[in-house]
Amino acid sequence: MDIKHLNYFCVIVEEGQITKAAQRLNMAQPPLSQQLKNMEDELGVKLIYREGKRWEVTEAGYALYTRAKRLLAEMEDTCREIGEFESNVTGTLSIGTSSVCMSLITGPLSRFHQDYPGVYIKIGHGDTHHLEELLHQNKVDLALLLLPVDDKSYHTIELEEAPFVVVLPCEWADRHPSGEITLQEAANYDLLLARRTEGLGVYETVIRKFQEQHLIPRVVLDCPEISTILSLVSTGMGITIIPDTGLGREYGDRFRTLAIKEPFPFTRPAVVWRKDRYLSNAARKLVEYLQAGAGDTKKDCSRVETPLTEQSYIT
Repeated sequence: MDIKHLNYFCVIVEEGQITKAAQRLNMAQPPLSQQLKNMEDELGVKLIYREGKRWEVTEAGYALYTRAKRLLAEMEDTCREIGEFESNVTGTLSIGTSSVCMSLITGPLSRFHQDYPGVYIKIGHGDTHHLEELLHQNKVDLALLLLPVDDKSYHTIELEEAPFVVVLPCEWADRHPSGEITLQEAANYDLLLARRTEGLGVYETVIRKFQEQHLIPRVVLDCPEISTILSLVSTGMGITIIPDTGLGREYGDRFRTLAIKEPFPFTRPAVVWRKDRYLSNAARKLVEYLQAGAGDTKKDCSRVETPLTEQSYIT
């Protein structure tokens, strides 16, 4: 049994059937079935129980899958690390980013591409929970997301903190000529909020701040993608409250941002990657560009800060 066979087995487990696994591996089904049988014979245990349409990975199969995934990741890291001793900054760089952090990466990423055009870049989107899953599945090299994350698992480089702002259609801007808004005033609008697919985040924080003021916000929609919410706000469907990372300015004159008069928590974007994975030269270079570009996005509103505690971070 070698690395190739371990990869075959992992694909079989992940696809849930031989036919799909064979398609993913670009090979015929019969030889893949034979490879699985050979592994079971060599190990002397049943790895996958199959009878008719019934398919079930055994306890031994799951143990092998877990260990094999680790070994495959270590082999991949080793090959990348050794291969880069004599190479320039090339290869493929996979990045995960939340939509609210996308504006923080566009400038640095463009400058990175100008300096290292030989690097092919792949970008995945999602909220913090989804990005952590991508990191654990080794589908991205690093992620740009909102803290907190499990610092025992990740190397973390914090970027500039971002206060919350109210975003409303540009046609409504003259209702608040001071450039500020109270939560009492915000409660009079239909509210569109970002909500994580799992766990606590922006949605719960905003609701809690209204409750502290004894207000009941009129929430009419929630969505995990802030970019979708901003598009709806620009149509006049309502307002939203989001971290001010500069994302709104990408929409030009379609809406305006207002500072919130009451004290409000801030978010802190960060670049994170797994401690147990090798970070390629390309990824290390991009991290440097992100650090250098952290102050590029200037805030248009007056910033309200609260003490820097774990509770102050919003995911």
